Amino acid sequence: MSKSYRRFGILSLLISAPVWAASPDIDIEGGTSALRENILQQLSIAGEQCKAPAWRLNAHLDSAEAEIEAAAQALGYYHLTYETKLTRQKNCWALAIQLTPGEPVRVKEIRLDIMGDGRLDPFFLSLYSKPGIKLESKFHHGKYEALKARFESIATARGYFDAQFLLSRVLVDESAKSAIIELTYDTGKRYSLANINISQDVLSDDVAKRYLTIKSGDEYDTDELLELKTHFNASSYYASANIAPDLENKKNHQVDINIELDKRKRHEYSIGGGYATDTGPRILLGFDDRYINKRGHFFDADISASETKKEAQAIYTIPMKRPAFEFLKLIAGYEKEETDLLFSRKKSIGASYTYYQNNKWLQTYAIKFEHEDSIIDDKPLTITDLIVPSWTISRTKTDGAVYPLQGWSAVSTLSGSPESLGSDLSFLKWDTRLKRIWGGDYGRLILRSHFGFIDTDEINSLPVSIRYLTGGDTSVRGYEYESLGAIENPGEENEKIVGGKNLLVTSIEYDHAVGESNWVLAAFYDQGNSSNDYEFDFKRSAGIGVRWISPIGPVRVDLAKALDDEKAWAIHVTMGPDL
Repeated sequence: MSKSYRRFGILSLLISAPVWAASPDIDIEGGTSALRENILQQLSIAGEQCKAPAWRLNAHLDSAEAEIEAAAQALGYYHLTYETKLTRQKNCWALAIQLTPGEPVRVKEIRLDIMGDGRLDPFFLSLYSKPGIKLESKFHHGKYEALKARFESIATARGYFDAQFLLSRVLVDESAKSAIIELTYDTGKRYSLANINISQDVLSDDVAKRYLTIKSGDEYDTDELLELKTHFNASSYYASANIAPDLENKKNHQVDINIELDKRKRHEYSIGGGYATDTGPRILLGFDDRYINKRGHFFDADISASETKKEAQAIYTIPMKRPAFEFLKLIAGYEKEETDLLFSRKKSIGASYTYYQNNKWLQTYAIKFEHEDSIIDDKPLTITDLIVPSWTISRTKTDGAVYPLQGWSAVSTLSGSPESLGSDLSFLKWDTRLKRIWGGDYGRLILRSHFGFIDTDEINSLPVSIRYLTGGDTSVRGYEYESLGAIENPGEENEKIVGGKNLLVTSIEYDHAVGESNWVLAAFYDQGNSSNDYEFDFKRSAGIGVRWISPIGPVRVDLAKALDDEKAWAIHVTMGPDL
C-alpha cells in the first residue's frame, strides 16, 4: 500500500473569532515520495485559496495534466498514469490524485564530447569517468542539469570564458524505457593572465607585488586566485582582499586581474584572559604596530601573567622576498616561572628566519642569547649564559572546524649550545610533539605523544628550562604541573627531582558527543616521565572529562587519578584549540 502525501494550508487563528480556518487539501497517493513531492511542487492549483472560484480551479485542473507529466518525466517516469478528482467540501476544495508510475526510463548511455583547449584538461577529463550519473539508473532531469552545470563551473574556474554547449539533449526511447544523454562541449581557448593591477596604500608597490603567487602569462585558475586572497587576508596589513578577473574587457584570450586591498588599522591594543589548572588565572596584554613603514616592517609586544608563569616578548618582523612565506624576526623576551618544585628566570635576545615550504611545512632557523637563573628542588642556584642556535619544523593539518574530526600536528626542534660559541656549557637537544585526531559522527580518537633527548655531560648545570619535566594539564594528568622528572638519589632521604635528559609521554583519549549538543564526554589514559637514562619509571593516570565546544574552541574539564602514587583525584581545566 502506497503512502499518501498531503499538503495543508496554514491554519490561522482569527483574533475576532477564535476558530480554525479551513484550508485546501491536496492528497497524492502512489509512487515514491520524491515523485509525489515533485508533482506537488509543479501543480499551479496548489497556490489557490479556499475562496477560489470554480472556473479558476477547473482551469488549473486542465493544466494539471501537463504539470504532472512534466514532473514525472523529470524523474524518469514516462509511462505514468493517474486519476484526478476535484471536490468542494463545506468550506474549501480538495484535490485527490492517484498515481500509477509504471516502469521508469533508465540511462542506457552517456555520450560526452569535449572540444577545444579543455579536451586535455584533467578537470574536464574527470567528467568522463565520474559524470555523476550511473548507467542503468533512473533518468533524473536534475542530475542531467547538474552534469551540465559542472561543465560550466569548470570552464569558469579554469579560464575557458568562451565555452559553450554545441549539443545538449536527452534521447528517450519510451518503448525501450531507455535514455541516451548527449553533450558536446566546446571549451574554446583557455585564457591567460594579462595585467595584474593592485590597488592599496599600505605597502610600497614593490613589497605588495612580492605577495603575488601569479604572474602575467599564467593560465587563469580560480584556485590560485583564492590562494592569493588567503595570503593577503592572513597578512598583518589587510582587512580584506577582493580579487576578480576583468571579464568585460577581456581580449585576445587574455584577461586582467584586479586586486583591491582594504588596510587594517595600524595600531591594535588587546586584552584577554584565560585559565588552566597548571598556571591558574592568566591575563594577556598585547600591542601591534602593523605597518611601521612602506617596507612592511611590523612590531608586536605581548605580556602574559599567571600565578606560576610570567612572560613578556617584543618582536620586530621584517618581510623577506616572499612575505607570505618567509620573514625575519628580531626577538627580545623575559620569562619567569615559579612552582613548588622550581624557580626559573630567563632573559633572551635573538633572531629567527622562518619560511614555508611548498608542501606546507614551516621551518624556522633561529639563534638567541639566553641568560637564566634557576633552582630546582632546593639544589644550588644555577646561572648560565648560553648562545643557542636552533632549527624547528612544524605542520598542522585539520578540517578547519572548531571541533575537528580529522587532523594532525607535528613540531620538532633541534637545538644546542656549543661552548665554542662562548656558552657556559654544551648540549644538544631534540624535542618532538605529535598529535593525531580521527573522528566520526559522534566520537573522536585522539593520540598524543611528546618525546625528546638531551646530549650533555652537565645535566646538573643545565638551566631548568632546558631539562625535561612533565605532569599536568597537557601531559600526564593526575599529577601536578612539572612535578615528574628524573630523580637524584632515588629511594634515599635526600632524593630530589632534578629533571631529565630523556622524555617520553603518550596519551590516548576518546571523546563522544552528547547528541547534537555542544557537549562532549571524554575518557583518557596518560603515561610518561623523564629520565637520565633509557629506563623510564613511567607514571600512569586515567580519568574522565567533559568538553564544551565554545565558538573560540573547546573548554575542557578533566578528572584524573594517578595510578602509581597515592594521590587524590585531580581536576584539570584547559581551553583552546585541539590542534
